[in-house]
Amino acid sequence: MGYLAYDNTTMVQRPAVVIIPDYDGIGPYELWRASLLAQLGYAAFVADIYGVAQVQGPALTSAQSSKLDQMYLMDPELLLSRVGAGVAEAQMQAVVKTNATVVIGYCFGAAAILDLAASWPNPITNNVLGVMAFHAASPPSAEINMTMGNPIRISVQQGFNDPSIPQAEALMTQEMWESMGVKWEWTWYSQTVHAYTEPDLVGPNAGSTMAYSATADQRSWQALRFYLLDLFSYVTPQNQYANTTMFDTTSSFA
Repeated sequence: MGYLAYDNTTMVQRPAVVIIPDYDGIGPYELWRASLLAQLGYAAFVADIYGVAQVQGPALTSAQSSKLDQMYLMDPELLLSRVGAGVAEAQMQAVVKTNATVVIGYCFGAAAILDLAASWPNPITNNVLGVMAFHAASPPSAEINMTMGNPIRISVQQGFNDPSIPQAEALMTQEMWESMGVKWEWTWYSQTVHAYTEPDLVGPNAGSTMAYSATADQRSWQALRFYLLDLFSYVTPQNQYANTTMFDTTSSFA
């Protein structure tokens, strides 16, 4: 199950971008990101990791979300199976090119997709070309069980002051990926903490470890655009390198 966003003026098949939500599941934030990706010409699918019976989004309390978060992080195989089911569901949609999928995630979801990439050659990774993790939590097992020659490209967009992944741990992970022949990139954003893509985390809603950064948000979004163009080799009139007037290059993403 999940939420599918796409340009319905055409039923032509297009690459899929699967979004794995953060710790509170599917909410307005994930639907907004899906809409932005749909306007770029992709089929954006927000995977429902928690299930339809679970309250999600802003209505989910911190206590409930923490309990769910810990349940899945303590059971990587369960989390991996849910992520894999979401990817499979996206690839079954009529408007999706089944051989062209990228999976992105935020926070809890970012940790999950790093595990997804590390699970190759598990069949659930079929046709997954790459993953991009935004302000990732520490993944349950992405630092182990990597197979030599893993073809899934990995991109991590992380705040330098985000306590979720200590810099020493990041370096160990990067060295392991490099030794295994993985194609990876890791971008640090200075003076940036966790959840930097969440526009609501400003003023009294911001904290010392979680706060919005317009600069990091916009630059990581542009990194995603170029990443998708590179992996998919798919350019629509709405998705050109030279186009600097598009809605998603403005500070409001309006």
